[in-house]
Order: sequence, then structure tokens, then C-alpha cells
Amino acid sequence: MATSIVQFDLTNPQHVAMRKLMADIYARHVEAHSQGLPLMALRYLGMAQGLEKVALYVLADHALTQLCFDLSCALYAQQECLLEVAA
Repeated sequence: MATSIVQFDLTNPQHVAMRKLMADIYARHVEAHSQGLPLMALRYLGMAQGLEKVALYVLADHALTQLCFDLSCALYAQQECLLEVAA
């Protein structure tokens, strides 16, 4: 069974720009958690969800939407794990 994996199109300037934003949001989310700032980390999760909406509604790029969705899911899962450990 073949599976398709969505990837960045590095020849597309929008994908390159969004990739940089996504990496920055991910790094800042991790940093906020490491500094004990869960509300700040939550803001970065919101930014990731905002990028997903931009990719879908503004850029109409379904591959980019999927990548942003994956980032949102990863940040959410990471946040849930860290909150469980803290409890």
C-alpha cells in the first residue's frame, strides 16, 4: 500500500517563507515551555493554527495547509504531554 507524504515544495517561495515561520513558532513554543511560560506556549500554538488558516483560506494551498495542521497537532500533543508531566 502506497502512502503519500506531504512535503514542502522548496521551489515555491510561499512554502519556503511558511517553513521559516513554522520553524520559528516551533522553537519559540519549546522555549516558552522550557522557561515555564505555558500561556506564552499556548499563544504559539494559536499562531500555528493561524498559519493553517492562512494556508487554507488565503493561499488556497492544501499541501501547505496539511503541513501547518501537522505543526498544530505536534504542538498540541507536546503541550498535553508537558501538562501531564507537570501535574
